[in-house]
Amino acid sequence: MQNVQTLKTNVINTLDMLPFENLRLLSEFASFLRLKIEQSTMQQKPVIKLGGLWANTLPITEDDITEARQEMWGNLGEIEI
Repeated sequence: MQNVQTLKTNVINTLDMLPFENLRLLSEFASFLRLKIEQSTMQQKPVIKLGGLWANTLPITEDDITEARQEMWGNLGEIEI
């Protein structure tokens, strides 16, 4: 495996051969990688678990869902605006 310094040297040598448009794209990609690293090192927000939200709900059956859909969408397209 190459060491870091050799890899950097190879990248710099390759840069000398690239046309302007490719250098511009590479610059954008490098900025993206830098941003990605910065975001991963930032303190992440704590995860809020919502499992308890449904703890005391009544059981919902397929018939309940069908009835609710009929109430909401039953006359869709029948009312003219």
